[in-house]
Amino acid sequence: MDFLQHALKEWAVAVRALERGDTTLVVRKGGIREKAFAVPETRFLLLPGYEHQRTNLVKPEFRGIMDEIPDLTDDGPLRFSSFAEVTGAYEVSEAEDLAALDPSHMWIHEYAESRFKWRPKKPLTVLVLRTYLLSETVELPFREEYGGCKSWIELRESVSAEGARPALSDEKFEEIAAPALEVLKKLEPAPVGS
Repeated sequence: MDFLQHALKEWAVAVRALERGDTTLVVRKGGIREKAFAVPETRFLLLPGYEHQRTNLVKPEFRGIMDEIPDLTDDGPLRFSSFAEVTGAYEVSEAEDLAALDPSHMWIHEYAESRFKWRPKKPLTVLVLRTYLLSETVELPFREEYGGCKSWIELRESVSAEGARPALSDEKFEEIAAPALEVLKKLEPAPVGS
C-alpha cells in the first residue's frame, strides 16, 4: 500500500485550483525558516494554508475559488484531500522566463515577480504537479512542529494514498501542462528527492 508522510504547505486557494485541474503549476521560493527551497520527495501531500493567501494576489479568474474555501487557520487540524507527484521541477532566475509562464500559473504578475526580490540570489522553483484526489479527506491533529513559515513538514502519521484518482485525465493534464513545459524545458532542472 502507498503511504505518504511529507506534505507541502501551499495556499489553500492553490491547493483547490490544483485539485480542480485549473492549474498544474506552483511557484516557490521557500519559507522564512528555510535557506532555500528544495524538493525532498517526488510525491507528497498538499496541505492547505490560510495565513498568507490574499485574494488580490491571485488572478481574477481564480478569485472565485476563494469563496469555496472554508475560513480556517493554520494552527487547527490538518486536512488532506490530495497529493501531488512532481512531473517537472525547474529553477527560474530571469524575469522574462517567469513572464513567459504567466498564462500557466494563478498569481498576478506583480506578486510572482515580487518573489524574485525576496532573497534575490536564490532562484524561484517552478513545480509542474500531477494532482491526485484522496478517496476521502484525512484529518490529523496539529502539532507544534508543523507550524511556522516553512514549506515542508514531515508528519508523525502517514496517510494512505490507496484509491486516489487523478484530478485530470492524462490527456487533459498534458494539454494544460504543455505550454509551461515548453518554456521550462529550456531552464535548469531543480533537484527532486533527498
